[in-house]
Amino acid sequence: MRQDVRVAEVLMVFFALIAPSPGQQRVDSRNLYERITAILPIGGSGTFADPVRPMYTPLPSALKAAATSRSRTAILGFTYVLSDDGKHALVEFVARDRAAFQQILADPTVKSFVKGKDKREDIEAEFKKYKKDFDFTHFGVRMP
Repeated sequence: MRQDVRVAEVLMVFFALIAPSPGQQRVDSRNLYERITAILPIGGSGTFADPVRPMYTPLPSALKAAATSRSRTAILGFTYVLSDDGKHALVEFVARDRAAFQQILADPTVKSFVKGKDKREDIEAEFKKYKKDFDFTHFGVRMP
């Protein structure tokens, strides 16, 4: 009987310490993985094999392959908004590793910004030069 009381006391102390500990909040899905934003020209011939899309954006088949292969150097997702003139796109790319963006970041003709390094206000000011009503609250890729 004395042993049962001891076990009950230990369990009560254990549950009293565990109960108030808050669970960790989930990270917003717009903040997962490495991300860059860029202003890119629209390219592509308009065929099924080469659809009209922003430069450097992968084809759907490449996105599907990247998602299943778990490649660290592949772009996992992107979203874009056309500029007011229709000649440029405001794009956000997502990848597991920043190495996936090496070609985009090295291109001197592309204005690119690294999330966490460049200020959101600077990016938004640059984007508004191309799209007057641009708003970051309605822009971004949500990754599972």
